[in-house]
Amino acid sequence: MTKRIPIHQRNYITEAFDEGDGRMRVSGRLVDNKPQGLCLDDGTDLVIHDMGIDLLIDPPSFTIVDVENHMSTRPYAQCEQILDSYKALIGLSVTRGYGNRVKKLFGGPNGCSHMGALLLAMGPVAIQASWSLVNLHESLESRLNKVDNDHDRERRLQLNMNTCHVWKEEGQHIQLIKLGKRAPLPDWESERLMELGVEVPKL
Repeated sequence: MTKRIPIHQRNYITEAFDEGDGRMRVSGRLVDNKPQGLCLDDGTDLVIHDMGIDLLIDPPSFTIVDVENHMSTRPYAQCEQILDSYKALIGLSVTRGYGNRVKKLFGGPNGCSHMGALLLAMGPVAIQASWSLVNLHESLESRLNKVDNDHDRERRLQLNMNTCHVWKEEGQHIQLIKLGKRAPLPDWESERLMELGVEVPKL
């Protein structure tokens, strides 16, 4: 068997932060690396893209209220000419339709393909992080005993329905929420609660 030689690595790094004022910051970074440099005998790896973007998001609408971006490493100086265009994200929501809106605004010659790919990876991170943003400052017991009001229930439906096969509209999870009941906790949440000695709510 011939030896495989690594020729390209792409890493996406995405993080979300509680800003302390009810807003959330989602930071993304994309790094493309050539492990063999310019050729096999180069002797050192070569970073060809290193760029990042920060989205300041105002829940519960998930509206983007500010954008900061940079290109630490890019192929050409002209690449940076497009950076200010990403202010067009301000006012958009990172919920449903976000990916299509990003492609429409910045697809093809309207943007940077790498920054576009990074933005597409960041939308789902914002949704996933909202769970922590909502629950961060509540005790486990108060959160588990909380009863959703109509607004909370509608929010759960909008964020989850038809996002995957588990959350399909006619599935168990969505039907329970529509009935005003709690959907099953994720396995990792139930397991961690049991480790902490907290009673896991029953359906």
